[in-house]
Amino acid sequence: MYNFVDLHCDTITAMYERGENLLKNNLHIDINRLIKFKNPTQVFAVWLAKKYYKDAFNVTNKMIDFFEKQLEENNSCISKVTCFNHIIKNNEQNKISGLLSIEGGESIEDNLDNIQHFYNRGVRIFTLCWNYENNIGFGAFTKSKEGLKPFGKDVVKIMNEINMVVDVSHLNEAGFWDLYKIAKKPFIATHSNSYAICNHYRNLKDDQLKALKECGGIIGINLYPAFLTEKNIATEDDIFKHIDYIANIIGIDKICLGGDFDGIEQTPKGLEEVSKYNSLFNKIEKIYGKEILDKISYKNFYDFCKKNIVI
Repeated sequence: MYNFVDLHCDTITAMYERGENLLKNNLHIDINRLIKFKNPTQVFAVWLAKKYYKDAFNVTNKMIDFFEKQLEENNSCISKVTCFNHIIKNNEQNKISGLLSIEGGESIEDNLDNIQHFYNRGVRIFTLCWNYENNIGFGAFTKSKEGLKPFGKDVVKIMNEINMVVDVSHLNEAGFWDLYKIAKKPFIATHSNSYAICNHYRNLKDDQLKALKECGGIIGINLYPAFLTEKNIATEDDIFKHIDYIANIIGIDKICLGGDFDGIEQTPKGLEEVSKYNSLFNKIEKIYGKEILDKISYKNFYDFCKKNIVI
């Protein structure tokens, strides 16, 4: 069995909206498939569609309530973690670790106090924007040349103060560089790829990758075919192209996985759901060796987590 960490999925929202459960479902991720790995850690994001924006704070809390109920119903095999030590404890108990994140600043509305509220609820990673403009800044989809708004800079300051990890996936380029200038703590890209390999606005350019390394961050490779290749179909070879390129720019020690399962309509051939990572890991091990596989599959995140997600 392979060790496993993935930095981003939208399974909470998918379960909430479709009436599915965490033990066994028709989505990309469930407990029955996660237990096919050794010491699995999955970052579960709360993502809101536009229809929820008018009541974003309350709906986000309802989704967290729903997730916590799912965890309680399956507490013999999974529990929520809020720091690295919790992950190690779960590993010792052969439990899945569920780390909570939020995707999109709509959730905090216009209230900075809501950042601490969600931290108290266990959120440890926060994606500033989704595709659109919000009160923090601009998503890459907007193609805006404007950066972080004054409120957004205040958000970053507070997140740095309380050790909530800032996630730049979906953030536009101007916002990225504003963050780089003001950030006092490492930031990460949970589910993004290389722009040089696939020139999609959601991917990171070389100078952004270098800035991510400089600040002490990590990047999770996204499985969405449109972010992997300009062809109609993506394969594991396309994933390897991004791994190779990013490793040459910032080193293998900064590369993780951030599949975006249950947030993508298509997947690469052979990676239709989370347990298929086993096949990918097998090929990574054959091509790169076990030491590099271990770094990508879990050690790079562990190294980041024990320094930055500590309480």
